[in-house]
Amino acid sequence: MKAFILTLRILAAAFIAVSALHFFMGPGADAILGAPITQAMLADPSIDNQNRFYGVTFSLLGVALLVSATDLRRYRPIINATLGVLLMAGVARIVSWGIHGAPSPAIIGILCADIILPPVLYVWLKQTLRDTSQ
Repeated sequence: MKAFILTLRILAAAFIAVSALHFFMGPGADAILGAPITQAMLADPSIDNQNRFYGVTFSLLGVALLVSATDLRRYRPIINATLGVLLMAGVARIVSWGIHGAPSPAIIGILCADIILPPVLYVWLKQTLRDTSQ
């Protein structure tokens, strides 16, 4: 159980760190991931506004996992919902890829994590809770 809780806390910290990066850097955070962000895009108030907004709302994934790590049984529905949202975000990346083409290699790596981590964590949580109830 401790390993699972530690994993949730590490993921939560990563989500919150990425959120903070977007808060402070706006679209410049995407440039770090290899997105071709132009100076015009960096200077566009709407793009900057949207990027910072969605970047900060991304922290909700981290907060949900951080709170959920305090009591896995009680917050199991929240963990499952959080994993479901993360999985659907990965699916959204695939849709974007299909419409606009391949993103940068770093974003492809993140996409893989978005698709692989939720089912793995779902099964691990289920096993962890089953093992602790016996």
